[in-house]
Amino acid sequence: MRNKWSGVFWAAAFLALFGRAGAADSSPKTVDEIALVVDQDAMTRGEMEEAIADLFVAQGLKPPAAGSREYEEAKKEVVDGFIREVLLAEEADRQKVEISDGEVDRQVDQELDNMKKRFASDAEFEEDLKKEGISEDDLRSYLHDNLLRRMKANRVLQIKQHDLPGSVFISDEEVKNYFSQHPEDYEQARFSIILFRIPPKSKPAYVAEVEKQADGVLADLKGGADFAAQAKKYSEDPSSAQNGGDVGTHYRLDLDPELAKGVFALPDNGLGIVKTPDGVYVVKLEHKGTADYDTVAPDIKQHLLKQKQDDALNQWLDGLRKNAYIVVDGKVIDYKESVPEFQPAPAAAPTPAPASNAAQTETAAMEPTTVSGAQTPSSPNAPATAAEAESSGGSAGGTLYPTLPEGGGVAMEIFAQGFSFQHQDLSDFYGPAVNTNQGFPFGAGFHLGVDIALDPTLLLGLKAEALRKFTETVNFSPSNESSYADQWGSGTAGGALEAKLLIPLDESTNFIIHAAGGYYFLLGASVTETGASVTENANFSAANIGGDAGGSIEFFLDEGKSTSLDLDVSYRYLKFQPVTPKLTVNNNGNLPASQLSSSTLTDSDGSPGEIDFSGVQVGIGVRFYLDKEGS
Repeated sequence: MRNKWSGVFWAAAFLALFGRAGAADSSPKTVDEIALVVDQDAMTRGEMEEAIADLFVAQGLKPPAAGSREYEEAKKEVVDGFIREVLLAEEADRQKVEISDGEVDRQVDQELDNMKKRFASDAEFEEDLKKEGISEDDLRSYLHDNLLRRMKANRVLQIKQHDLPGSVFISDEEVKNYFSQHPEDYEQARFSIILFRIPPKSKPAYVAEVEKQADGVLADLKGGADFAAQAKKYSEDPSSAQNGGDVGTHYRLDLDPELAKGVFALPDNGLGIVKTPDGVYVVKLEHKGTADYDTVAPDIKQHLLKQKQDDALNQWLDGLRKNAYIVVDGKVIDYKESVPEFQPAPAAAPTPAPASNAAQTETAAMEPTTVSGAQTPSSPNAPATAAEAESSGGSAGGTLYPTLPEGGGVAMEIFAQGFSFQHQDLSDFYGPAVNTNQGFPFGAGFHLGVDIALDPTLLLGLKAEALRKFTETVNFSPSNESSYADQWGSGTAGGALEAKLLIPLDESTNFIIHAAGGYYFLLGASVTETGASVTENANFSAANIGGDAGGSIEFFLDEGKSTSLDLDVSYRYLKFQPVTPKLTVNNNGNLPASQLSSSTLTDSDGSPGEIDFSGVQVGIGVRFYLDKEGS
């Protein structure tokens, strides 16, 4: 019966799980035992053997003998895929990812339909189930549980993958360093192939016969035979054969090393034989070219970005696996952190890029390679079955934390801020004899800043800011002065030098410690008294140094980490003393002329008066990192 379930191991796994005797079949039956345990889930020996066989059947190959190298590699894929699927499904439960019954039931119906198509009729399908001692409802229930687990795993992985682009960043410096260390990786070649496959462990006589056939085709080509016609006739690489052997233009990096070595050894318009683990290639090279940095830089950046994303994903998966209980063939598997794929090249002095030749006229962005033996960067796809291969491992790495700017990068910011001031300017000026009641002791302002990153964690810059205290009105309390009211207002503007220390908190958040010092001027500072047909006015002028220090939380708003929202709390120290007033009197009033002399402002006790902006301030602003690129 097993041949009728080829490509679908659910039913066989179901039988193994419940220990049912199989129907009459010449195939050897696998002992029913638990082969793999992941927390509360398990895979039986029958499930594992079916999954391993499916990996080879899907490629049109005969499953290898147990214990062989090919078998053990396939077994590792099955084990790793199942572990990954279970852990992702558990994470989906923790995140409360919902999969509707309707979604699962549609998948179950489709799976059952695929199974039934392998039988001559529904009656034969039901008869075989009956022989196994199970019902279609039992099979449906089993499929439902397994497909639900797979769909949960897929869904939570899709959520994580959606977040990945915003968690990693590749700087231009990293791209340049990689190119300086690996300029040959991005050499290009356009070529065509005729592949003669040699299966693993082929006998020497068979290998010799294949090589002889390839040599014969090469001789015909050198004698004038049409390459496209020969490729369609002989090549065992279907995707290229239908195109006359043409595989397009490829970087050296994307090819199997042995194939790349042979292809790039040929002259333009040359023919030759290249031997690789896949078999023997007859190759026709149209042209090849060295790498031009400006042309290949975007592709290098995508390559490095993909590596970093894979590493970040696998670091996350490592975290899921760290506390899991895993038993393979009766042995508890200890946690082992994966090795990062991304290894940034050390900084090196720039080297002149080789001049490109005709090969550079080819399009740099290519479709995924279809050449047998080609190496394309793996992508972390969700497991389609428990047998699906796991993508390459790694932990997040790189020279720059994703939220930090590049050294030498420029950032601009605009902030709005509010503040409270401690010093009571008016009560000191009028003294205790007058109820000054300053009212609303707050102010507001804004600042604009430009910073340069001295390194990824330290920014130095300039800011221009303006602050204003809210206007204060003073009603005099003595009855004979009740008709008079004073309005005081004061503002300041200036520029400051500011330093910031960036401390990454996570993939999207920084904590920033900052301090600034600069020179400020009073702006629009005055007092005006009105009442009883009297108008008196005094304008103030002063200048002094001041500054602020505090901390802020920076939240990034885009995937490329180029725009952030900042929430800030700080303390400002800024006092103006001495203050020079200029008094205009239109009629006799209550402003004490002795305290508003032409030299300096004085308080009621004769001490120098001051206008104080010191106090706690809070701010909200937006920062733009101009040298980062949004994803």
